[in-house]
Amino acid sequence: MKNDKTDNHEQIFWEEIDRLFPDMIKAIASLSKKSYLSITNLRTGITWWSERAMDYFGMKENYTIRGMEKANRKIHPDDVATFKRGFKERVDGKNLDTAWEYRIQDGDSYNRFNAMARVLYDEQKQPFIIIIRYDNYGISDEVDSVTGLYTEPALNRCITQLLDNTRPAALLKIGLDQFSHINVMYGAAFADKILNKVAQSLLHMVRNIGYAYRLSGAKFVLVFDKVSKTELHSIFAFIEDTLANTIAVNGKRIPIKISAGAIFLEPYMKETNAVRSRLTYAQNHSRYEHHSDLVIFNDEICGNNEKQFELIGLIHQCATSHFEGFRLFYQPIADTKTGKIRGMEALIRWELEPYGLISPGIFMEWLEEDPCIFDLGNWILRTALKDIGRIRDKIPHFFVNVNISAAQLSRKEFRDSVMTILKETGARPEELCLELTERCRDLDVTFLKNEVDFFHSKGIKIALDDFGTGNSSLSLALELPVDELKVDMSFIKDIEQKPQNQAMVQSIVDYANRTNTETCIEGIENQEVSDYIHQFGATWYQGYFYSKPVPIDQFETLLDVPH
Repeated sequence: MKNDKTDNHEQIFWEEIDRLFPDMIKAIASLSKKSYLSITNLRTGITWWSERAMDYFGMKENYTIRGMEKANRKIHPDDVATFKRGFKERVDGKNLDTAWEYRIQDGDSYNRFNAMARVLYDEQKQPFIIIIRYDNYGISDEVDSVTGLYTEPALNRCITQLLDNTRPAALLKIGLDQFSHINVMYGAAFADKILNKVAQSLLHMVRNIGYAYRLSGAKFVLVFDKVSKTELHSIFAFIEDTLANTIAVNGKRIPIKISAGAIFLEPYMKETNAVRSRLTYAQNHSRYEHHSDLVIFNDEICGNNEKQFELIGLIHQCATSHFEGFRLFYQPIADTKTGKIRGMEALIRWELEPYGLISPGIFMEWLEEDPCIFDLGNWILRTALKDIGRIRDKIPHFFVNVNISAAQLSRKEFRDSVMTILKETGARPEELCLELTERCRDLDVTFLKNEVDFFHSKGIKIALDDFGTGNSSLSLALELPVDELKVDMSFIKDIEQKPQNQAMVQSIVDYANRTNTETCIEGIENQEVSDYIHQFGATWYQGYFYSKPVPIDQFETLLDVPH
């Protein structure tokens, strides 16, 4: 309870500084560089803006009529309703101790803001003044600087909230197919403009019915509160047609082809990572197995294997957290003339109790669609080049083959990463062979040639994995100056009884020998197959006959065993 002395002090305090009150407000507002302040008279509509707020929101003077309306024009279109709802709630005296979040434009990008408000009331206890503090968090990890859309952390938070509240919702994941071609043909700046145009189109198409997020690369996720399967198919068809016919930059129309997967959240779904895994699975099926038609995830797609998706979610967590559980196994590569082991292929595995040893066939397809694949790929490369140091002194000119995904190769930092890891591990460039995996074939041929030429200039070899499968193997071999063709093991199974396979393997090896390209035949399972295919004249053999993939400790013991 106040006493007379305290009241007197308060009166003296305000009498002395009353004339300085406007300057006091300005001084308070200037204490934080990332915070802006506005004070609005709700009766007159006049708003006072701090200097930083005036500059950021583009106000010409400190006092403006209907200034809040002008400021709202800079709010991201997706967040206008959020801001207006939050403003009204605060005026009504609700959620005054809670910040509300939205994005505000800053040039060509958007910054993330948190706002806090206080309301002053008149004698009739009606809202009279609202004071808002805007905290600018800059271009954060949660807002994509190219498109202005929220990114993966925000999407994960959204999915978690939907699952916790068991709210019905549908997620639609869209991938821009062969977008790397646009990147290579027109450059990164042009490609970013395409992404921005696509994002704005998606925002316009889903406004009032859903939300849009950007993932890594050229992928987006749309979240809808209430749609039926029929409605979702109609939405996808509209998006597909719009992106194929209306995207243009600098007067150049660029038809965008998309693939898409979707999932409807069900009450039994509990894990955000599992939902993301299902969504990726559906989108991959759309692109690679369903001619880019919309694929909606359901239990039939995955054989009702709920535990497998939970496992994939856990492995993804490990890939983004110090690579716990990941291990490298190595399979020998033998000289066809002597039978001696002269190299090894590094193969990723994951092992953690109580799951046991998990092969990459279970999880790599998922991880290749995630940004973590770049860091995981660097970990694989670094580990393999460290391990070859244990063999270098025993066998001169020993080499290790490391698989490279399209997602790694297309990253602009990939070249520097490889060279940095070589330097860190003390490995020699000639000890490394990079194997281009199947999806690398989707990348632009000119881009691939440039990458091969760069690594050749550094003394690093390049191999084309799974050669003979897919439509583009032969054309790539003709276009790319690779050092080695790895003949897919599907051609070797039962080759003694299959004249077509015999002819195919012989023609591949003959082509390679005439162009001074090495060949490695995979799938050598026993002595009989090894003896039979010796007639073809390949360079290297690989398969269980020499050894299954084993950890580096066991691999070293193989080097003393004659084959």
